[in-house]
Amino acid sequence: MITFTDVLLSGIFIVVAIIISSLERLRLERDTIEAAVRAFVQLMLIGYVLKFVFAANKPIFTTLMIILMVFAGSLEATRRAKGIRKPLPPIFVSMLVATIFVIIITVGMGIISANPVYLIPVAGIAVGNIMNTMIVSAMRFKQGIKENRSKIEAALALGMSPKAATANLRKQTLRLALAPRLDRVKVSGIIHLPGAMTGMILAGASPIKAVKFQIIIMYIIICAPFVAAWILASFIYKKFFNKAEQLVIN
Repeated sequence: MITFTDVLLSGIFIVVAIIISSLERLRLERDTIEAAVRAFVQLMLIGYVLKFVFAANKPIFTTLMIILMVFAGSLEATRRAKGIRKPLPPIFVSMLVATIFVIIITVGMGIISANPVYLIPVAGIAVGNIMNTMIVSAMRFKQGIKENRSKIEAALALGMSPKAATANLRKQTLRLALAPRLDRVKVSGIIHLPGAMTGMILAGASPIKAVKFQIIIMYIIICAPFVAAWILASFIYKKFFNKAEQLVIN
């Protein structure tokens, strides 16, 4: 059983990282310490929250926990999506719909039970992967708008709608945002052992049982970002046009 002493002793890894940063003058000592402290505080806090939610085993607490996770992920993605007008609503909606979709499918097909012990971790995996895709999608689309401004304005001048004028850009953005998710799944089990699988094995589960569950997780990692990015692409282009359908870049 892992004790608090074990956790504190693992701080040696942070010390090593700080020493390397100092020796190479990377100036990452402060960021490393901040990351370590924030991870410790946030994980301990969420651990006690999950302990309460799991013990209560009530749908209302599970639902609130999932919504909180989605909202937190949306805020982080929004923080990174600088230069886009009011990105939170479309990002939140995209992430929430994709997460709910994953839960409905997995529970509806009997893959997992409607128990917070299963629902929350699965939702967390979906949210984490969706968040990264949202960040890349927003940043790529914004950059694409800037780089293709003249083409988009020419298309608008020819009478095309904003949606039609940005159609190719949305496709390119989706490909660039989703490709890393697919690459990650391609190397699972060969180059690295995924987290869920590793956790189950360390907990004493059969490797085959762990692998089966991990395959399901990997398919969620593929699907959830696709759904969220597709929904986001259907809304985010509007953030770059005014009511007169003129291109506006901050």
